[in-house]
Amino acid sequence: MANRSWLLKLAVGGLSRASCRYKSTQPPAKSVTDEQVQKLLTRMTGLDLDKVFKTRREPLSQPLYKLVDEHQLKKSQMETVQRARELLKMPPVLPQRKEKGELIQDDTKLAGLEDTNVVFTDISQTESNSSRRIVVREKNGNLRGATWDERDRMCQIYFPALGRQLTLPAMLQGNDLARLLKEQRHKEVLERANIQCEPDSKDYIRVHHMVYDDIDQRGLYDLLRSTRHFGGLLWYLMTRQLLKGILEEMLEKNLMEDAIDLVGLFKLCYPDHELSKNLTKAGKKCVQEFCEHQGWTDLAALASTKIDGGEPRSAQAQ
Repeated sequence: MANRSWLLKLAVGGLSRASCRYKSTQPPAKSVTDEQVQKLLTRMTGLDLDKVFKTRREPLSQPLYKLVDEHQLKKSQMETVQRARELLKMPPVLPQRKEKGELIQDDTKLAGLEDTNVVFTDISQTESNSSRRIVVREKNGNLRGATWDERDRMCQIYFPALGRQLTLPAMLQGNDLARLLKEQRHKEVLERANIQCEPDSKDYIRVHHMVYDDIDQRGLYDLLRSTRHFGGLLWYLMTRQLLKGILEEMLEKNLMEDAIDLVGLFKLCYPDHELSKNLTKAGKKCVQEFCEHQGWTDLAALASTKIDGGEPRSAQAQ
């Protein structure tokens, strides 16, 4: 019963933390693909090489040793950092696609000729899966365009994507998803969703939002820090203005530069917002001022103790 209650709260988003006091009803002035937005999201993501290149279970092989000079060592280190940055590029964030399935022809003369719906798929190699012509003749004779679920299934049959299944894996739905989140396997869930679903599909968006909500209400932000999913989490919290939890975590971990960037991202996304206009201070004091205007007195007090401290961001992450 306890697990069922926990799942119900998660499904309806009832576990989210405090939102901004001055909440904007307007969409962000910048898109997630904006260069300045991406720069801030990348900096806040961080670059922990040990986490990016975390040891995985692989067949044992003979180790390779190289004797290099200092110049070659620095070059190798730079290549490693560049490879890590490529791995940390965040997945697309797209609005949900509009449903398909429009009626093309109503032909009652064909009603009852087939016991099941018949799907016709253009398998031309020159067509992309998004533009490929796929239609369905229903049992009642209607000819309509395929729904997105039908399109995804047909494209996977004729043009299989590596690692993708014909049906949605159990780990992305219901009790299995709830169990994985309870076990703090959020990154694993997101990676599976990225393989299985198109980034504008309802299941992709549903799973990501459930994972982000669970991380926010439980304060598990560090699970996604220095992964390619942290930028998506930050953008989700920013657009819903659920910033208190992540800001508190940054302050507690002495990530003052990240906190400054978070406030900077708010001002960038909502430049006409009353709060953005009232922020007159810069740097670390801006974080304290932001918290004071939001009425977060506990965070404002915490920020004031961090003004003369805070962990400097590594040169690699900048």
